[in-house]
Amino acid sequence: MIMRLIHINEVIPGIKVAKPIYDSKLSLLVQKDTALSSHLIEKLKQIDIRHVYVEDDISKGIILEPMISDTLKLQAITMMKMIYELYDQGQGEKSKQVREEHIRSLRGIIDDIISEIYSQYDKKYYSTELMGAEMYHYDHAVEVMILSVLIGKKMGIDRERLLKLGMGAILSDIGKSKVPDHILNKKGKLDPAEFDQMKKHVEYGYDMVKELVELSPLSRQIILLHHEKLDGSGYPNGFVADQIPLLVRIVTICDIFSAIVSDRTYNNRISADVAVEILRSAAPAKLDSDIINYMMQIVDIYPPGTLVELSTGAYGIVINNNLSAPTRPVLRILTGEQYEEVDMMKDLTIFIKKVVSRLPKS
Repeated sequence: MIMRLIHINEVIPGIKVAKPIYDSKLSLLVQKDTALSSHLIEKLKQIDIRHVYVEDDISKGIILEPMISDTLKLQAITMMKMIYELYDQGQGEKSKQVREEHIRSLRGIIDDIISEIYSQYDKKYYSTELMGAEMYHYDHAVEVMILSVLIGKKMGIDRERLLKLGMGAILSDIGKSKVPDHILNKKGKLDPAEFDQMKKHVEYGYDMVKELVELSPLSRQIILLHHEKLDGSGYPNGFVADQIPLLVRIVTICDIFSAIVSDRTYNNRISADVAVEILRSAAPAKLDSDIINYMMQIVDIYPPGTLVELSTGAYGIVINNNLSAPTRPVLRILTGEQYEEVDMMKDLTIFIKKVVSRLPKS
């Protein structure tokens, strides 16, 4: 599929959408190939859609093929939304039975995603945009699950444990359904009392699932401990080093990475290359360096269609990636009306300075 991801402020009337967009009810809002009008662009902004996939001149020939199909990812997001809403409805016995059924269905979806991952070969992962920032919590849960399973597979974890890892990862923040919205979506730093309330989400989450027979003890452990840090600065127990199980360490890193690279109601995304450096700065004191290295092997930090500023001052768009050198992709250099293709593995005199969200106006 030929397309690239652009900021909503860069969208002009008449441009075609290359991927469908969904609203907060997970209903189809904009179909693929729809030419956006001024009215529709404003509507997307109003519901906090910040990025859309489009087809345009500079994206010609750039192919984006997501590792996980949009259909399967949407199924997982839909199920997570249902589970969040179900927990808001109370803890009655009837509700417990329904929750068990939902967890069973969720496990089936994750098993399908694992099958899709096993069918891929030497393909790196990048997140795909389907909806606005107000759907962050559900989308984030699915992203953390996919990243965790990919890293686990790369580390040689067997499929049965991958499924338990995926279940713990996707449900790791389920306790946030009990955190007040004014704290959960606050713009700005939480005060000490608010942060104490936020930290309780791990215990809320564990309490919600501890009696569910459909969820393994390993998955429950991930939910409770995924905010622990190697130096003891995490919560709820202040565990250190080997007190924190391997599967928990994986989810911790994926949770942080996904939060950094996502649009949230109170924050804008940061590019994947910067996110990796943020993780590295916290290792090995707080985060596991080995797991971060595995993440580098499975995440595409410059997906096709990414706009970059180069050390030469020129701008380019990523066409393809070199698997052996993820920081040196193949670029289309944008110079006026002319495009020049450069393989950064063959021209070692240039490097990527930073990812940019839009091209400078001429």
